[in-house]
Parts: sequence; structure tokens; C-alpha cells
Amino acid sequence: MWLDEDGMQLSFGEGVSNPDRYLIDHPYPRDWNLEIRSVRTDDAGMYECRIGTHPPVTKTVQLIIQGK
Repeated sequence: MWLDEDGMQLSFGEGVSNPDRYLIDHPYPRDWNLEIRSVRTDDAGMYECRIGTHPPVTKTVQLIIQGK
């Protein structure tokens, strides 16, 4: 599952909360990438991928938006 920095759930498995903006790319069994379509400056921030193993595993990434 992918969460934004406010803890709002963006995805669960391959399903997404807003298919117009988000897509889950699952190219390999262990890869679950969040794609943000039409990225905006307010999309910048921390995102967390949470895997439901025991114990849970998390990975946090920072999205930085740069101008042209």
C-alpha cells in the first residue's frame, strides 16, 4: 500500500484511490511503484510504501518537484 505524507492511503495492491491521478506499476514480483500522473508542485513530499508482512516493512521516499 502507498500512503502520502498525511497518511492518506493512495493504493492497496494494484487498486488506487484516484485512477485519474495514480497508477501502480508492478513490473516484477517484488516491485510496486507508484506513478503520479500530471504531477503538480503540491504533490511534493514524503510517500511511504507499506508491505503487509509480519513484521510490516516500510520504505519512505521523497518526491521533489523541480521547475524547468
